[in-house]
Amino acid sequence: MKRLVLLLAWLCSAPIVRAQSLEPPPEAGEGDYTLERADSLDDAEFEVAIGATSHGASSYRGTLRDGDDALAGGRVEARLAGGTLAAGRLAPRWGRGLVLGGAGEPWVFSAEDRGDGARYRGRAGTGLGYDTGPASIFGGRFSGHPVFGASTRAGAGALGVLAGGRTAQASVSLDAEQRSLELAFDPRGRWRSEAAVVSAIGDTRIAMRARGGLATFRSLAEPARAGPSHALAAAATRSFVIADVSAFGALWAWRAGQSGARAALEVDTRLGQHGSFACGAEDQHGPRREPSPRARPTGTRQGWWCEWRGGSPGARLALRQELWGTRSLARDAVRRAVVARADWAAPFGGRVALTHTVWRVRSGESLYLPEAQADRLVLRASSGAGSRTRCELRLPIAAGTIRLGLSLATGGTRAASRRPVWTVEWSRRSHLAPAGKSRGSAHEIRGADGEAHEFRVVRHAGAGEGAGGEGP
Repeated sequence: MKRLVLLLAWLCSAPIVRAQSLEPPPEAGEGDYTLERADSLDDAEFEVAIGATSHGASSYRGTLRDGDDALAGGRVEARLAGGTLAAGRLAPRWGRGLVLGGAGEPWVFSAEDRGDGARYRGRAGTGLGYDTGPASIFGGRFSGHPVFGASTRAGAGALGVLAGGRTAQASVSLDAEQRSLELAFDPRGRWRSEAAVVSAIGDTRIAMRARGGLATFRSLAEPARAGPSHALAAAATRSFVIADVSAFGALWAWRAGQSGARAALEVDTRLGQHGSFACGAEDQHGPRREPSPRARPTGTRQGWWCEWRGGSPGARLALRQELWGTRSLARDAVRRAVVARADWAAPFGGRVALTHTVWRVRSGESLYLPEAQADRLVLRASSGAGSRTRCELRLPIAAGTIRLGLSLATGGTRAASRRPVWTVEWSRRSHLAPAGKSRGSAHEIRGADGEAHEFRVVRHAGAGEGAGGEGP
């Protein structure tokens, strides 16, 4: 523990904040998890999609939709009396998310699926909301219970009150450009606070975060996202001539005797105009999901990974390997994964991508394989030992885009083999009215590589934290 405390202090002065691994939230449960991109459509656009997917031997399904079953429940917004009225899926966020919006994990400095600036659209609850800018109100069902809230903002400060289940919670927050703070409390004296600061020391970018409070505090809207009651985290990054060096460290405690720690170091080197090589090492101790009071202590996990990308925009190749073990230098391996991906430009403005993944996971462990799609990211839960090959073709056709996919998974804990699974989807994006600058053309074939966290194929979870199933 002393070494980790010294590491946190060193991070604040070392010449070295990369995005942390994207994982399903605590309330996700078992199985695959789907996230919808927050910027998939502009305000003046709509998208129509027609798709079909095979299920096993001979079961097929066709749909006309704006989202699949995993993203059931849409959202409609309209201007009303100088404000915005929203109906349907709601994912608001106050301050640091202690009362509303989901408190982030100790190693995550910003919410990925809550609030206006999130990368993905969250699914916190459903109901009605009205926002005028300085003030907002909402009501709906969150975590299966009716919840009502109101907030007011003045400059960087905000005050919010949440009510439901014959009790209430209050949030007082400050959200400036480089610092944020929130204090949350309820009538029974339970409280929690969190502060985050972003700064720079010379050319080194620094981010720090601290949390304290009572373990009995739970958000009325999202009790599963309460997170540990005490946490301290720091991250730093610096760009050199040929590489970016990043480091991260975190300490947290759920309750007495149930604590955890995490430290990571990453180096990303540029190789010419289009190539890169990255590698990293990580050390984990303790549970990363809230354990039961009688849970046994979680053991150590140490791992390393490396990734190479090369080629030209017309033909790209990427290779990645990850290894995790219970002993130093990733010995006594519990998770292994190797991934190869090739992406080529096709005639008529299309793209062809082929991804092959091989993994071996010890019983009681699990991992996630990100699968980037046009407007969403699917985290496929996998376990046991197996492999998956996925081929995808994207072509502009009939004023839209057609996506043809074929996947074959073998091995895993549920079945020795599987039949190929195919998908066909045609989508067209159109403008409701003349618009200014759009995020992308209506018939754009999106980039081959995607974002870094979408390709970095292995997103792991410790024993008992992930899903036990295997996605196709």
